[in-house]
Amino acid sequence: MKIRLLITVMSSAAGFALVASVPAALAQTPPPAAAEKPAAPMKRAAPAEEMAPTGVSIAEKAQKCLKIPIDPQARLDCYDTAVKPELNPHPPPVKGIRDCRHLVDKNDRLGCFDGFAEQIPKFTH
Repeated sequence: MKIRLLITVMSSAAGFALVASVPAALAQTPPPAAAEKPAAPMKRAAPAEEMAPTGVSIAEKAQKCLKIPIDPQARLDCYDTAVKPELNPHPPPVKGIRDCRHLVDKNDRLGCFDGFAEQIPKFTH
């Protein structure tokens, strides 16, 4: 019984000594030099019209566009600023408002945007 107790105490002491020496060994390693890191590529500044105000969702923008009833072209232009068009002659199936940007025909794209904008719950602002 005394032998087991002696082995347990000695192995615990060895374990604590090992754990205590590991952080000291890690602290002795020098940090990587700043010169070794590659420089981050510079991003170009976005024009003012590409910069969207923060906090305004696509849904809010689409509802504002829906309030332009007189001129369909102006409403389509409003939608195109909210969701940048990426015209595709073979568009994928439309499942959401962002899929409308792939439609080539202006009337189809406007109808698609209008349909989704009407389904969005109204904001309380």
